[in-house]
Amino acid sequence: MRPEGEHDLASQADDPLSVARQELEPGETLVWADRPRPDALARTKLPQVIRGTLGLAVIAGLHWYGYVPDFRASAENALMVAFLVAAGLYCLALVMAPQMARVSARRMVYAVTNRRVMILSFWPFRTSRFFLPADLDEPRALADASGDGAVVFTERKLPWWKRSAGGSYQIEAFYGIADAPRVAAEIARLRDPVEVSPFDDED
Repeated sequence: MRPEGEHDLASQADDPLSVARQELEPGETLVWADRPRPDALARTKLPQVIRGTLGLAVIAGLHWYGYVPDFRASAENALMVAFLVAAGLYCLALVMAPQMARVSARRMVYAVTNRRVMILSFWPFRTSRFFLPADLDEPRALADASGDGAVVFTERKLPWWKRSAGGSYQIEAFYGIADAPRVAAEIARLRDPVEVSPFDDED
């Protein structure tokens, strides 16, 4: 049986609010925190799956029509074969992206504070991404058929040298969360805080 103290630590690790509070800076206040729904996060990887499948099909076609050299025939072909193997592994990783996202979602926390937006990931290794008000675009709340939704808070076209299999836009969002409109409103408030007039308190 797990000791009581160890059980408390495990419970805190499973609680997105507790995880987010550990990242707060002095004077910072947590407004909202939650985890993404695994299937919703997995669906966002569909473009990678399409690109990976097309890449594997191209490599298979080259092999089928005899354009892929046999590395045993000549050492000069080793570099070409190594490139195709690396490309094949990369395409396979793209195809497996939804499964990886499902696992990652269970170890991920989204959070909004009075100072910034946070995406905390703890699998396969720990990464923390923070977005200050200046980094945010006008948030958009999107609903899905399950009743949950997404909040897109950054959407910017990338220059050609920064584009990859993930697409030509830098999109940062919370996926698979409940009450997306309320979360979007909190991000909008963080991005464009309402200034309080000193005369508002006067009777």
